[in-house]
Amino acid sequence: MDLRQQPKRATQGVVTSRASLLQRLNALRKRSPFSPYWMERSWLRRAMEGLSHHASGRMLDVGCGERPYAEFFESRVEQYLGLEYPPVADNLNPDVWNQPELLRSLVDVWGDAQRLPFADASFDTVLAAEMLEHIPAPDACVAEIARVVKPGGRFLLTVPLIAPLHQWPFDFYRYTPKGIEAIVERHGFEVELITPRGNFASATGATLSHWLVRSLAASKLHHDGSVALSRWRAPFVLPLVFVTQVFFWICEHLSNDTAASLGYSVVARRKLSASTK
Repeated sequence: MDLRQQPKRATQGVVTSRASLLQRLNALRKRSPFSPYWMERSWLRRAMEGLSHHASGRMLDVGCGERPYAEFFESRVEQYLGLEYPPVADNLNPDVWNQPELLRSLVDVWGDAQRLPFADASFDTVLAAEMLEHIPAPDACVAEIARVVKPGGRFLLTVPLIAPLHQWPFDFYRYTPKGIEAIVERHGFEVELITPRGNFASATGATLSHWLVRSLAASKLHHDGSVALSRWRAPFVLPLVFVTQVFFWICEHLSNDTAASLGYSVVARRKLSASTK
């Protein structure tokens, strides 16, 4: 594969022209306060916009999934490559997984983040968005990222703190700021910035919204952490989810308590004289 070529990409959101009206309405619901993930996704998109200002050159997105954040980075870098781990592909949107051509437009390289298939110092920027918690040996992953990042290059990272189990069985860890510092500094990075995503109110609103959906609106809890909504209960519960999230969205603007948050975004620079362990 010629990595210098940039194939045409699917648009963000991955709602195809063949999608039914129900699929389109469901996709719209997932981007609104009717979804328990609304606060998390809103904060994560803001975090990605901020991180994009630190990206440059040749960039690797480790654990790219459906490339939901490519729009923030592609205009700022010379080349954007997405890598995904094959066993995790089953957790992708079925509308994507069942369309090989669309899947190929999203993932440039299939591989293991603990054994990246790239030469040393191949990238100026590496992004790991909400994926480090899914790696059973995170030190091996960060060591590999340090290996492929050029000295002086940047590692852009987001991790959850308060979040339900998801993509089971590939969910292993949650990270605090000190935990993040420790793991990246062990492998030759210097932390430049750690920013909480939201605060105590954000985490409380998201957690309560997840409880409402999982306990009252769901007809089935799937092994990977997702749910099937009850056609009878969901219409009554989802408005409560909407009200809950809007209420706590207001509360988060009245609070500065970050003892709990939805997660963190991190900017770390590869030391010029660093050697990985």
